[in-house]
Amino acid sequence: MTEVSAPVDGGKRHSIGAWASPITPEAVGAQSGAPTWPSVAGAETWWCAPDPVSATVRLRRCAEPGGPVRDVLDPAWSLGNRALGYGGRPYLVVPDGERHRLVFTHAGDQRLYAASIEPLSAGNASVPVPAPLTPADPEGVRTAYADPIPGPDGAEVWCIRETTRTAERGELDDPAPRTTRDIVAVPLSGTAADDPGAIRVVARSHHFLSGIRLSPDGSRLAWVGWEHPDMPWDTSDLMVARLRDGVAVEPVRVLGGNGVSVPQAEWADADSLYAMADPDGWWNLHRVDLAGDRALAHCVLRTDTECSHAIWRVGATSFAVTEAGVVLRQSPGAQTLTLWDPKTGELTDLAAGWTDFAVGLSGDATAVAVVAASPTEAPTPLRIDLTSHQGAPEPATITRCTAAAIDRFDRWQAVPQRRTVRVDGGWDVPYLYCPPTTPDHRGPADQAPPLLIDVHGGPTSRTGGTRSLELSLFASRGYAVASVDYGGSIGYGRAYRDRLRHSWGRVDVEDSVAVARALAEAGLADPRRTAIRGGSAGGWTALAALAHTDAFCCGSVYYPISDPLTWSGGQTHDFESRYLESLVGRLPQDEDRYRQVSPLANAERITVPFVMLQGLDDTICRPDQARRLVEAVDAAHGPGLCFRFLEFPGEGHGFRRAATTAACLRAELQLYAHVMGEP
Repeated sequence: MTEVSAPVDGGKRHSIGAWASPITPEAVGAQSGAPTWPSVAGAETWWCAPDPVSATVRLRRCAEPGGPVRDVLDPAWSLGNRALGYGGRPYLVVPDGERHRLVFTHAGDQRLYAASIEPLSAGNASVPVPAPLTPADPEGVRTAYADPIPGPDGAEVWCIRETTRTAERGELDDPAPRTTRDIVAVPLSGTAADDPGAIRVVARSHHFLSGIRLSPDGSRLAWVGWEHPDMPWDTSDLMVARLRDGVAVEPVRVLGGNGVSVPQAEWADADSLYAMADPDGWWNLHRVDLAGDRALAHCVLRTDTECSHAIWRVGATSFAVTEAGVVLRQSPGAQTLTLWDPKTGELTDLAAGWTDFAVGLSGDATAVAVVAASPTEAPTPLRIDLTSHQGAPEPATITRCTAAAIDRFDRWQAVPQRRTVRVDGGWDVPYLYCPPTTPDHRGPADQAPPLLIDVHGGPTSRTGGTRSLELSLFASRGYAVASVDYGGSIGYGRAYRDRLRHSWGRVDVEDSVAVARALAEAGLADPRRTAIRGGSAGGWTALAALAHTDAFCCGSVYYPISDPLTWSGGQTHDFESRYLESLVGRLPQDEDRYRQVSPLANAERITVPFVMLQGLDDTICRPDQARRLVEAVDAAHGPGLCFRFLEFPGEGHGFRRAATTAACLRAELQLYAHVMGEP
């Protein structure tokens, strides 16, 4: 690719798509990942921080605005678990007198560990040596622990344990019968580290579990559960059980079921819960009263906005109960963080200027912690002190847990613009448009820029409207980028999610094409130089678009699903092994529909170049899905249409290493330069 360097004021215009940019693939790969799982720990705020250099997740904390950020543990400890395949809340921190009690899962061996942590106020706090709480896995068993909470007597930690027996009949062995989940009590004494029998089962109910919560008086336990073939955003149950001798007895469903989804619940007091549910088509706040003979649930904050999340991770949270009220996220489109006062019904915007709030919001009686971002701000841990709200004119005190860094790429960073396009059926498809962005170049007035359609994974997910160095890598070289919230995306209500039901490979493709055509008609994109890129479910959409439309001149595909016939049931993990029943249909009766939309079954129709990028340790979209697609295209057209096929040992579903990210982005840039080049 020819790189040029001429200032805007120099008067010479250059072909967009070939601008020089200081944002390199290596710079994107080296950037730290977005913080996750923030927690309030007394005066301190804690969070997880991915490190792409070491491919680990560090636990960090700070105690005051602008104060130092410290690692809690030695860098050799990486937090994470494999629950649901995508992980779950990996740690619990409880202020305990003059110290903090920490329980966490170590990514290296998936065991639970505990440590006693000195507060930062102690000065040079020593680095603790964690002690194991759970045993090492025996041969043929993989165990994951997630969403830890304090037990009722302080002597145990309660969490969700996922146990999977290894396959006996090879790679296509159905994972569902081999996987079980329980709510368990683990002694903090460490006795279970050598004695698995010391772990006590507290509750069993559903095949899938999330969000365990102990009532304030310790008499009841609540949790969310669901069964195959439902996904949790389709139907899930809020369960409550009395505790007797540390065991949940006679659990009952108090909300959800029958086509109602309950992503999260939190105790309001000993006899009532707040819960998110969508009986009216939007995830809104409900209150469940347990004081009478039977549970009574009613909506307390009815809005035509989405106030919760899809459960992709165990223990995911979108709201917190505080003394000042309930803190929750609201969307569609740009999100707000809102305080709802149950006494007055008043809604207060807590974080004006921030437009995206990550799943993982948590708090205590007087403060909440959340990872926030905006079109001009990278994801940042925030602490919001709500004590000033009570009787004071200002609603909250917001503390950035990390200082705003000087962004050396600021002038090259694209600022996403929210747009919509109307499609058949009267639906408005939202998308984020990033125009070509650079202080140094401009394209000819009569030349529209090349366009990259960016497709999120999931597919039950959404595009965040935040500053993205990865997308700016392309925008700063003269490409326009559009990230599409196609039908099925969350944040726009159940009816919009259900647009994808039995229509995957069609609605997502049609919406992506509609965005590309709308931008071309507006003169903001060159229809002859429009590419598509995506990973996982987004990789499926990219392949399906290449196979079933002529809208794209090339594509970049990350760890995709290519063959739904084998990915359903056998060639993926337990969580998504029945997902295609709602996305495509049931087998064998809907096999024709599977073949109609399958990229692999239609591989001969892929006639434009693409790159394929795959992790060899991926257990969700296994390497065979990528390999068979490439082989089928080669068989149909001869070698070469697959411009690059890169496989990465040690990488799973979603790449973590800086070198891997850089290699993938270099391959993308080479493809686009090769195919789109000069118009």
